[in-house]
Amino acid sequence: MMSNYYPKQLSGDQTKTLLINPDRGFRFEVYLDVKTGKSIYEYADQDAIAALKREASLYTDDQPRIVQVYFYLTGYQHKPLDAQAFDHMNAFFDELAKLNLKALLRFAYISEDKRPYRQAPSVHRVQQHLEQLSGWLQEHRRQIHALQAGIIGPWGEWSQHARDTTDESTILHSLLLNSPQDLTVQVRYLNIKNRNINVTEKWNEQRIGFHDDFLIGIDHEWNTAGKNHESNEYQQLLRESKNTVVDGESIWLFANPMYLETKYVAPELMTQRMVENHFTTLSIAHNYHEIETNSYFNVTLENELKRTGKSEGLKFPQTGSFEYWKHVPVTPDLLDEKHWPYQSSWFWDQKKQPIKRNYFEYLRDYLGYRLETTQISYNSALNAAVYLTLKNTGFAAPLALAKIELLAVNKQQDVIGKALVEKSTLQTNNEITTVIPLTKSDQPDKVGVKLLATNGSTARLANECQWADGINWFKL
Repeated sequence: MMSNYYPKQLSGDQTKTLLINPDRGFRFEVYLDVKTGKSIYEYADQDAIAALKREASLYTDDQPRIVQVYFYLTGYQHKPLDAQAFDHMNAFFDELAKLNLKALLRFAYISEDKRPYRQAPSVHRVQQHLEQLSGWLQEHRRQIHALQAGIIGPWGEWSQHARDTTDESTILHSLLLNSPQDLTVQVRYLNIKNRNINVTEKWNEQRIGFHDDFLIGIDHEWNTAGKNHESNEYQQLLRESKNTVVDGESIWLFANPMYLETKYVAPELMTQRMVENHFTTLSIAHNYHEIETNSYFNVTLENELKRTGKSEGLKFPQTGSFEYWKHVPVTPDLLDEKHWPYQSSWFWDQKKQPIKRNYFEYLRDYLGYRLETTQISYNSALNAAVYLTLKNTGFAAPLALAKIELLAVNKQQDVIGKALVEKSTLQTNNEITTVIPLTKSDQPDKVGVKLLATNGSTARLANECQWADGINWFKL
């Protein structure tokens, strides 16, 4: 006889318990001068680890588990990395582990706005450094969410001038060769992949992800696939983004009046981009708390004014777009109309009272994966297998997780069945049923779902279930 169980969805007032889930959601950013051990920009006089702690404290309420880490190799522009460089990087990663953070890592050389190319290294020096970093990257793989191509141009953003004056193909291939082969390497522009990865390089092609910058709601030429949504490149991005790890960031809030006709980035347009391009992470270092941190304010304001030809008399917003989005409502009708994913229980608390939601919360809770068990089936007559169905209502498949393992245990808590779920099948709104073959004739007492990250942390499902030893348990 087939028995079916339908686990209860997590109520909306419990949703913050999912914010500590690894490899998804909002992220912030920090910097390390690898030679000196100090930070740069607004924290230039501070130890980089102290700056990391300060930045992390600004986002306590948002609980990001990922931080974009810039490692600036500027001091080694003309020489190999030395023991001091590795000591500083090791100490920084030790602190990330203590804070339960994973790094979205980028190496760069150029941090200046003025005369930036005086900091540019030779291709030979880059290759030397990447060969030196190969073992270090492997050693710290578990703490890295994804690796950004970086290196080329100011802030490692692959500006056109920088690309024209170096051998980008050699640098990209050296990065791919010297980094862990299971690690996603995100590129700034889609044409970086198209120009440099040969069709015969199947594994390199599969490793390429994207970090989309200058997300301002309206399309812009600095977006990963440019500003034309009808272009072949954008259609390619739509196809490929679902099968890789995607990061993004907006502009600093002081730049809003330079590039927008509105005071804030439009939340509806921003969210549409997040959904259709399957974003895993999104920066909240930009367009959020800059007034508190003074992030980049004095460093790049002059340069932006010059680039845009705008008057210094511009009136800058005192509130970032993310803060503004907290006051723009999201309703089930809106999400249904837009065909955006969500759990119906997200709008209700445990007492069946409605919860008012907003765009900030929607992005916070649905970036990346949001997994739930929708059904568990077991044929007690056959005693052969358990069938468990997972559904993803997040924007992206859980590709950065190490693995998803299903377990069946008997009343003595002995494991009597195991199975792995193919992560890539858990696309947005997909429901995937996995068979757990039973190795013993015992009846299963509980079924567990373990969502394991590379750093050993585990994720919770959006269900009401027993949480023990990093496993989501369902009593049969």
